[in-house]
Amino acid sequence: MSREGMVHALKQIRRVLKPHGVLVDLRPDRFSDPDQPHPRLPSIRWASGGRELPAGVLEKAPENLQRHRAATLELHRAIRQGLFVPESTETYPFRFHFRTQEIFETFLRIGWKQTTLEVPARRRLQAIQRAHPKGRIVVIEPFRLNILKKQGGG
Repeated sequence: MSREGMVHALKQIRRVLKPHGVLVDLRPDRFSDPDQPHPRLPSIRWASGGRELPAGVLEKAPENLQRHRAATLELHRAIRQGLFVPESTETYPFRFHFRTQEIFETFLRIGWKQTTLEVPARRRLQAIQRAHPKGRIVVIEPFRLNILKKQGGG
């Protein structure tokens, strides 16, 4: 969605909300601040024997990161313009579990098309898997939940 599209969407949401209605914004927490220099990326781990062994992060395509930064920017702009008032914000780790490498790779190909497991992280994951063969892949994605209230009437 373009920046203009996001602005339009926020204005339309505000238009259809009842006075003091609530907007729930739930998304990966790449940029809590639009000026944040580096995104928060999902970590990938191997869970085995009650421990989680870190292998690295999943990389996101530049256009994916640009959309996340723009969405944060537009949400902040809508708050500054008085369209919405922040009620609360929570961040939490959303956990994805994959029983096998094959299931994980399929999910990357089909579900997370703009996500890659780069060679260094892939090699670390494979080395950890060889050392601890019984386990599963865990991806920890930082998520943000913003609760915003419509400011004023109309």
